Amino acid sequence: MRFAKFLGILLLLVLLPFAVVELFGGPIARQVVQALNRRLQTEIVIEHYDLSLLRAFPYLAADLRGVTVAGSDGSRLLEADHLSCMLNLGSLFGKIRISGILVEDGKLQLFTDRDGNTNYQLAGYTSVGDRAEEGGDAGAEGVEFAAERARLNNVVLIYQDAQLNVDALVTVDRATFSGDFGAAKYLLETEANLRVDYIDQGGYRYLDGKEFTLESVTAIDHALGGYEFSPLRITSGDLTLETTGFVTPTEDGLTTALNISSTSGNLADVLQLLPPSYTGSLADWETRGRLSLSTAVNGAWTRSTYPRIDGKLEFTDGRLDSPRMNVGARNIDLAATFAYVNGPRGGVQTLAVERLTGTFSGEPFDLKLRLEDLEDPRITFAADGSLPLATLPAMLGEGAVSRSDGVMHFRDVTLSGYYRDMVDARRMGRVSSAGTIRLVDGEFTVNDKVLFLPSGELKLLDNAVEVTDLAFAMEETRAVLSGRATNLIPVLFADSLNSRDAALEFTATLSGTVIDVGELLALSGPAEEAAPTAIPAETTRRVRLTDLLDGRFEAEVEAWTWDEMHGENFRGQLICTPGQLTLRGLTEAMAGAFRLDATTYFRETNRVDARITASKVDAEEFFYQSGNFGQEVLTADHLKGELNARILLELAFDDRGEIDYDRLHVLAGLEILDGELRDFPMLENFAFALKSGDLERVRFTHLANYFEISKRTIYIPAMLIRSSAINLTLSGRHTFDQELEYYVKVNAGQVIANKISRHDRALEVLPALNGLFNLYYTIRGPLESYVVDSDKRAVKADFIRSEALRNRIKQALDLRFQQPIELLPPVDDEDIAID
Repeated sequence: MRFAKFLGILLLLVLLPFAVVELFGGPIARQVVQALNRRLQTEIVIEHYDLSLLRAFPYLAADLRGVTVAGSDGSRLLEADHLSCMLNLGSLFGKIRISGILVEDGKLQLFTDRDGNTNYQLAGYTSVGDRAEEGGDAGAEGVEFAAERARLNNVVLIYQDAQLNVDALVTVDRATFSGDFGAAKYLLETEANLRVDYIDQGGYRYLDGKEFTLESVTAIDHALGGYEFSPLRITSGDLTLETTGFVTPTEDGLTTALNISSTSGNLADVLQLLPPSYTGSLADWETRGRLSLSTAVNGAWTRSTYPRIDGKLEFTDGRLDSPRMNVGARNIDLAATFAYVNGPRGGVQTLAVERLTGTFSGEPFDLKLRLEDLEDPRITFAADGSLPLATLPAMLGEGAVSRSDGVMHFRDVTLSGYYRDMVDARRMGRVSSAGTIRLVDGEFTVNDKVLFLPSGELKLLDNAVEVTDLAFAMEETRAVLSGRATNLIPVLFADSLNSRDAALEFTATLSGTVIDVGELLALSGPAEEAAPTAIPAETTRRVRLTDLLDGRFEAEVEAWTWDEMHGENFRGQLICTPGQLTLRGLTEAMAGAFRLDATTYFRETNRVDARITASKVDAEEFFYQSGNFGQEVLTADHLKGELNARILLELAFDDRGEIDYDRLHVLAGLEILDGELRDFPMLENFAFALKSGDLERVRFTHLANYFEISKRTIYIPAMLIRSSAINLTLSGRHTFDQELEYYVKVNAGQVIANKISRHDRALEVLPALNGLFNLYYTIRGPLESYVVDSDKRAVKADFIRSEALRNRIKQALDLRFQQPIELLPPVDDEDIAID
C-alpha cells in the first residue's frame, strides 16, 4: 500500500510538468512572443509557435517557426525556419525567464550605411504584434530576459558596411555564445565553426571559400562601446592566429589596437589569407617549414583610411611544392616585414621581402622585393641565380602555359619604379631595369603545342630588351630570332583583359630552315572568357598572345608549310599588330612563284584575308595544296597545265578552328596554258547532252576566266573553251551540295556536226555564223538527276548577266592588286544578242 502511494506520487511528479505544458504551454509561448515584440520594438512575423519540454530538457523550449524579423531600415534582419527561446522549468509555475536563444536554418543580414546607421538599431520602433494569433500583450511584462547563452546552427550571415567598403558572406555551421548579455559589461565566450564564402573590400576578394574555427573571450563594454579580445584565436588549416587588443566602433568606422601572432602553420596557410590578385597561383603551393608571425595593427579603419601595420614574417628551413609541377623549392629562407614609415607625403605602408633564398632542383636563387606605399606602390626588385622553368606554370597560374622545362639563369636582374608606370607603356620611360636572362634547354607547352627554346639571351635595358640568337623549334619548325623590343614589362604586367592596351613593340630578324605557319598560329590559342574577378564582372573575351604584339620580323626561311601547302625560299616580312598578323613576301612553291600579302585576324573566331599572285604554277599542285578552295566542282584530279592567277581570298574559321565554308569568299582570275581537263564532270555532262564520248580528256592551249566562290557556290561568268574536242561558251553556278545550273552554247565544226546529226531531234538545232551550227542548252538540277533543255533565250540572258559578274570580279581584282588584269577578251556580241 505504501509502495503504491509512493509510486503514485512519483508518477505525479514526473507527469505534472507534461500536464502543465499541455494545459498552459500555449499561454506561456504567447507571452514569450509578446515579450519579444515589446523588447525588440520591430516587426516580427511568426507562422507558428508552441512549447516543448522534451526537445530542450531540462529546459522548456518556446519554439517559433517561420520567423521573420524586420530591421530598423525596413529590410529583413532575420529569417529563420526555427527560433527557440530556452526557459527555466520554474517558468511553468512562476515568472517566465528566458535564459537562452537558438537559431537554426536561417539568414541574418547586417547593414551599415555611409553615415554609420545600421539596420539592427531596433529601439524606437513600435511592435506590429503577433501575426500568428491576435491578442493583447497582457502578461508580457511577466517575462524576464536573462539570456546567458545563444547558439546558431546553419545560419548564413550577410554583412555589408558602406563605411568600411566591406561586403561579406559567411556561413555559420555551428556557433555558441555565453555571457550575461543583459549586463552593461560582461565577458562573452565564443566557439564557432564557419565558412567564409567571401569578403570583398576595396575591390579585392579575401578568404574565398575558406573554413575557420574560432575561439574567443571578449570583454564587452556597452557604455564605452568597445571590445577587448583576451584572446581571439582563429584557426585555418594548420595555422592558428592569436589576437589580443581592442576594437572600438566610431562614427566613421573602427579604431583598432591589435596584436596578432602565430608560431604554427605554414607559409601556404598565410598566402591563402591574402587576395588572389596579390598571390596569384602561389596560394595553391604546398609548404613545410618553421613559421613565425608577429604583427601590430593600430589606428582608424574607415572608408578612406586604414590602420597602420607593423610586423614580421619569417619562414625558415622551408620547402615549397606545387600541384602543377613535379619540382619544388628547398632550403627556403624568407624574411618579410610590414612597416608603416614616414615619408614626404606622410606615413605610408610598406611591404618588403628582405630575404628570399633557396634552391630549385639544386639551382640556387636569391630574390629581394620592396613595395613602398601599397596605395601607390613603388617597386624595387633584384634577382640573382637560376630558376627551373618547370616552376613557371605554378607561378603563372592557369593559362596558356601548362608545362615547361629547362633552366632560366638570372644575372644582376633589377627593376625599379612605380607600379603605375610599369603597367602603362607611355610611362615606362620612368622605370629602370637591367640584367641578363639566359635560357638553357627551354621547353614549353603552350595551348597544347610544345615549343622548344634550346638557347638564347635577353638583356634588359630599362624599357628595352635585346634578344640574341633565341633559337626556337616545334614539331615541324626550326628557326632563330634576334632583335630588340620595348614595353616587355607592361606586357608581362597586363591583366587578363589587357585593359591598358599594352603591346610589345619590336623589330627583329627571323631565319629558319623550316617554319610551319599553322604551328605558330596555334600558339595563340582560342579566345577565352575572362576568369572571375574579385567582385563578379561581366564576362569578356580574354586577351591572347597576338593582342600583345606590335612589330615586324624580317624573315628568310628555307622552307615553309601551312596545312597541305608547302614552299621554299621565302623572303619577306611578318608584321604583327595587336590582334592580327600580316605576311608579305615572295616564295617558290608548286613549281612556280608566289607573291603573298595575307593578313590573319585573331578575334572571337579567326579570319584570313589574302591577296595572292601566282606565276607559272603547276595547276594540279595548286588546287591540291589549296584544298580545291573547299569546293568539289573543279579539283586537282581534273586539271593539268601551267597556271597564272590573281586571287582574293577571305577565309573564316569557326570556334573549333575549322574552315567555315558558309563564310568562304574567293574572287579569282585564272589562266591555264597548255592544259588538260580530265574526267571533268561538267564537260561529261555536256558530252551526255551531245551524245559525245570524246570529252573525257580535253586538251587546250589557253583556258582563262574569272570565278567567284560565295555562300557555298562557285559562280562562273561566260567563258570560251577552245579545245581538241569541242569549242563552247558556258556560264553558270555549281553549289558545294552538287546543285547544277549551267548555260552552254556549243559552236560545232564538221566533226561535231556529224555527232550532232545523231542527237535527239527534240533539241533545237540553230544555224550559226560562218556556216557553223550553234546549240544552246541549260543543265539544271542535282548532279544525280539534272535536266537538259534547249533554251536559247535563257542561255543568252545568263551570258548578259554573267558579263556584269565578270566586270564586278575584274574591278575588285584591279582595285586590290592596283593594276589592270586582262585574261581574255569580252564575250562576242553574237553571244549576248537575242534573235
